[in-house]
Amino acid sequence: MSEIDGYRKKIDQIDKLLTELFEERMNTVLKVSNYKKKNDLPVLNRDRETEVIEKNIKNLKDPNYQWALKKFYTNLINLGKELEYKMIRDGVFPGEQMNHFLKVGCYGVQGSFSEEAMFKFFGKDVESSNYEEFEDVFLAVKNDEIDFGVVPIENSSTGAISQVYDLLTKYEFYIVGEQYIKVNQHLIGLKGTDLSKVQEVYSHPQGFEQTSKFLKNYKHWRLIPFLSTADSVRHIRELNDQTKVAIAGKRAAEIYNLEILKENINNKVGNSTRFIIISKHLQVAAKSNKTSVVFSLEHKVGTLYQLLSHFAENDINMMKIESRPTEEGNWKYVLYVDFEGNIRSEKVKKALSLIEEGCEYFRLLGCYQQDSVR
Repeated sequence: MSEIDGYRKKIDQIDKLLTELFEERMNTVLKVSNYKKKNDLPVLNRDRETEVIEKNIKNLKDPNYQWALKKFYTNLINLGKELEYKMIRDGVFPGEQMNHFLKVGCYGVQGSFSEEAMFKFFGKDVESSNYEEFEDVFLAVKNDEIDFGVVPIENSSTGAISQVYDLLTKYEFYIVGEQYIKVNQHLIGLKGTDLSKVQEVYSHPQGFEQTSKFLKNYKHWRLIPFLSTADSVRHIRELNDQTKVAIAGKRAAEIYNLEILKENINNKVGNSTRFIIISKHLQVAAKSNKTSVVFSLEHKVGTLYQLLSHFAENDINMMKIESRPTEEGNWKYVLYVDFEGNIRSEKVKKALSLIEEGCEYFRLLGCYQQDSVR
């Protein structure tokens, strides 16, 4: 036997042992998860994953392997989560309930529509935080500053918010709930503001899009994009300048003690925004009746039809389809699909299995209770 054959034999022996230990670890992970569900214990443990990684790094004899071991355990922990998802999908576990709220956060400053959605979904008896950027909310969830984040994902007038879809893929979080909020945009400014003297208007780009017809009447106004609609109102308050106004909701005007100069300037009556609740952990309840998935889509004839046909063949109603380009190359896409149904349903399980087999990338984004559009 050559020297390299000896090394390979040693690796084979180690791999056999690793496989046995991997199987034992996964079985234990599922037992812990099942125990928590049966005994109504909090699923979220913000320190446990860090503790596991740091504890095992200390067991290393060669510190040069620290980065690799950290990556190894991070992937191992994520595999445990994926295994739990498959067990939930197959009906082995009942699924996690959203009973243990700790901290929640939303996009936008005080008075934003996101904050309104957050309080409507969770109630006001929570410890809440506000974040200026969409990604700030995702980072807060990632770093365990909050357990649940609230961000807008689509508007009935202006469509999908692409950045949020991209962030869902980037951070691989789950959607655990949704909340629709009726959005009435108003022109807001200091008391006594004369519209004929206004020079600048501030709002989030979505605010400008939703009120574009109204703004055509004031083409000389300079449109200045801002972090959020509510933040633009706060900025107007700080500037204390009657030549500047903002577009935002009524609650923001009340919080910052400004005047509504023009009411309901939306392009569309009944304008509403869909907000999603994101978490690092999958949560599925018996009453969950809406599922979101994302999967790869090759730029080939018939690919889209073939994958989507599995929904029709299993009598599943698709509610939303959104295509986004990937970063891997030209003409490669991921497809986000929302549809009615619970992942424990036999029809849903069959359709998702077929889709998963037919694409290179597939991930469940969430299975949650559908909110009604008001």
